[in-house]
Amino acid sequence: MAVSACGVTGAAATVGEETITIQALQGEIVDFSESFDEPLPVTGDLSDVQREFLTREINHLLLIEMADREGVEITAAGVDELYDELGEQAGGDLDALRAQFVYTEAGLRRALEDELRVQGLEPIVGDIVPALAQTADEVGVEVNPRFGSWEGASLVPGTGSISVPAG
Repeated sequence: MAVSACGVTGAAATVGEETITIQALQGEIVDFSESFDEPLPVTGDLSDVQREFLTREINHLLLIEMADREGVEITAAGVDELYDELGEQAGGDLDALRAQFVYTEAGLRRALEDELRVQGLEPIVGDIVPALAQTADEVGVEVNPRFGSWEGASLVPGTGSISVPAG
């Protein structure tokens, strides 16, 4: 196996034993752009968009780990119900909401899953941010320096360089 700055060739990040590949990250951005009737250009700095998608995916994996540890289960029916409620709030136009907040269809459903996990975890762990940071420390989160570094419970932008300055 080839080694890279993140431990696995092609890795954007690793969370415990799970790898988030650069290819999957880029695929999510392409899927977002192409998921509308007219392909949307990804607005803003592409590196910011990549970091946003990567942050969401790291948090998703950490929330799964926390929920598994604490026995918090969510159901597809619960996600569907929350999705329908969101659709009603958005006047039936979830595409506009997805475009505004840069979510693919699958990404929006993952976000709703995570919202249900947070709702189930908060009574058990209290404030979710410190609990996420603790889980990240326990399982280990390693980010390819190209995307930044994981500090506590958030992705902090880096220089974009994969070399580490001598210190």
